[in-house]
Amino acid sequence: MKIYAIATGAAIALTLVIAPPASAAVKEGAACKKAGQSSTVSGRKFTCIKKSGKLVWNKGVAVKKAPTAAATPAASAAPAAPAVNATPMATKSAEPSKSEAPSTPVITMERVRANGTSSSCWTVISGNVYDLTKWIGSHPGGSGAITSLCGTDGTSGFNAMHRNQNKPEARLAGYLLGPLAK
Repeated sequence: MKIYAIATGAAIALTLVIAPPASAAVKEGAACKKAGQSSTVSGRKFTCIKKSGKLVWNKGVAVKKAPTAAATPAASAAPAAPAVNATPMATKSAEPSKSEAPSTPVITMERVRANGTSSSCWTVISGNVYDLTKWIGSHPGGSGAITSLCGTDGTSGFNAMHRNQNKPEARLAGYLLGPLAK
């Protein structure tokens, strides 16, 4: 009976010590260990950024869900390809309007221009649209560097200012809205 009580107590202690950090570690504003590191939790991809001198997780970006079991029959129609590679391809080619339309918003340059103020600052960088509204006050180069990009294609300005930096796009990941409609 004593051994059972000790084993139960040890199991509970391990659960309390180990489980909470694992489940609560990745959320907006929580501490992280390495800038540029990313983690996907509950359908959102979080990136570790430096904010106010601390490494924290950003607000996260919604990610597409992995193909579900409903896509498996479509994947088995192509026996020559491995199941791992066939599933995403079969899902996209079988029903492009249903699988891509809900998860990818259509963002036109007109919508980007409509969000061209410091209170709603969208910009295009390398064909992707970013909402930089919350980054304006945190930008190390000052708010003017960001507000000049609001409502425009800021690719050339961004590249000119960050060309000597290692992976400057990593910080942008947390602000991604989606691709610019062509």
